[in-house]
Amino acid sequence: MPTSEFLLLASAHFLALASPGPDFLLLVRNSLRHGRRNGIGASLGIALANGLYIALALAGFSLLQQSPALLTVMKWAASIYLAWLGWLFMHSSLKPQALAGAGQAEARRRAGFAAGMGAGFLSAILNPKNGIFYLGLFTLMVGAQAGAGLKLLYGAWMFAAVFAWDAALVCAISQRRAVEWLESSLPMVERCAGLLLMVAAVALALARG
Repeated sequence: MPTSEFLLLASAHFLALASPGPDFLLLVRNSLRHGRRNGIGASLGIALANGLYIALALAGFSLLQQSPALLTVMKWAASIYLAWLGWLFMHSSLKPQALAGAGQAEARRRAGFAAGMGAGFLSAILNPKNGIFYLGLFTLMVGAQAGAGLKLLYGAWMFAAVFAWDAALVCAISQRRAVEWLESSLPMVERCAGLLLMVAAVALALARG
């Protein structure tokens, strides 16, 4: 494996991964409201969606760039989903509901691993920027001489990195001390996050291209 190429690729991927966005807000909120199991499910869903985009990028498909109609449909779908997610956050902040760490067993059953995975997958797959990012990452940073096996290894590493980073975030947030510390401030955090998501939905809907 070319060390310099891998380090460049890994650094660019990590910077994008560490940047807060809708996926981050979803992980924080779901981990606090519904517990670690739901958060880990959301982490896997996000990783699976990223894995799909990685696979498409590895296959050399640039459908998102070559099909303005598809990009527009995805943009509007993402805008609607972000707006709905923002409303869900703000609506949830008005409920006097204890957090998952405070014995909400029934809430955890209703919003368990599968529900978290579905929410995470939707959050990541409806963001067309993810597909364009991975396509650009492989196009610009992976040399033409790189074989299929090496590219597959890069893709597997990035999939694992997404899941490991998000799962570690969930585990940190769902610690008892973190839950107790955040419990009083969660409604305000949810309101702010909901507002940010709604603003992002409007900005995405109005964006050109």
